[in-house]
Amino acid sequence: MHPFHIVMLSANLIGLALILWRGEWIDRAATFALIGAVAATTVLQMLHVPGMMVWAALLDVALFLTFWALAERGERWWIVALAGFQFIAVIAYLAPFFAWERLQWAVVTVNWAVWLLDSLCVFFGVWEASYARRFAREARNGAGMDHGGGARPLASVE
Repeated sequence: MHPFHIVMLSANLIGLALILWRGEWIDRAATFALIGAVAATTVLQMLHVPGMMVWAALLDVALFLTFWALAERGERWWIVALAGFQFIAVIAYLAPFFAWERLQWAVVTVNWAVWLLDSLCVFFGVWEASYARRFAREARNGAGMDHGGGARPLASVE
């Protein structure tokens, strides 16, 4: 295995474990979708399934649709970014239809770049989930954001 893959897998395991620990249901759902897609792709590669690129493309489309659905229901920017990066991966599968010989490796390269961006998003997700939890706790304690609501006296600092 290439050293780049070992570093990426190690970083992914750390980030995924942190988001499972610190995240809410929406974070965990996105994480399990990501883990499931990576595991399914790995199994397909190990079994040398014919038409591997077609199956990988279908998995990436399913992952994109999952992230999109989660981004529509949640309030997490890291999931929105994951959906965007996954859309880039899906579009990259169209490249070989235009020039098969030259662009087949472009799909692989784009998928590696998306993997790197997804990994960074997971760490951003850990940060976002932690701060969402903190802001929710502060709002319960009366230290939430003031969104207006009309004229009223200002708080005294005395």
